[in-house]
Amino acid sequence: MSSTERQSRPIGRTRPALAVVALSLLLAACGGGEDGGDGGGAFTLLVSFGNQTEEPATVALGEQTYEVEGCQGGVYRFNMPDTDWVVTVNGQTAIDSIQQDPNDIDNNATARLWLREDGTIELEDNRVLPGSNIIAPSTAALC
Repeated sequence: MSSTERQSRPIGRTRPALAVVALSLLLAACGGGEDGGDGGGAFTLLVSFGNQTEEPATVALGEQTYEVEGCQGGVYRFNMPDTDWVVTVNGQTAIDSIQQDPNDIDNNATARLWLREDGTIELEDNRVLPGSNIIAPSTAALC
């Protein structure tokens, strides 16, 4: 056995261990596993929502619900179910997962959503984007 073969064997043996460690860290970071947070899927949807009406609004994904006061906004975290899902604003569909690019929602995702003064719901750019960084709407953009 040459010295090159001897040196490559230990490295080959450590790669499966590194893969297990990397997978464990990924699952821990994403909340994977059966108890990955609030009974939802392994991924989260962060919605930056601005309520530009004077009335309170309800933003929901299934049983996960947030009440947002009039002229207020924030970033709201939803656990994405493993199946198709819908985000509603006051009971009206705002985001339907089947209308989104699967590549954009098969991981942590973000969306900018507005309830406009006239009561219309607007999803900025008409899509959900992959990622986990989003900021709350500016108070200047509200009432």
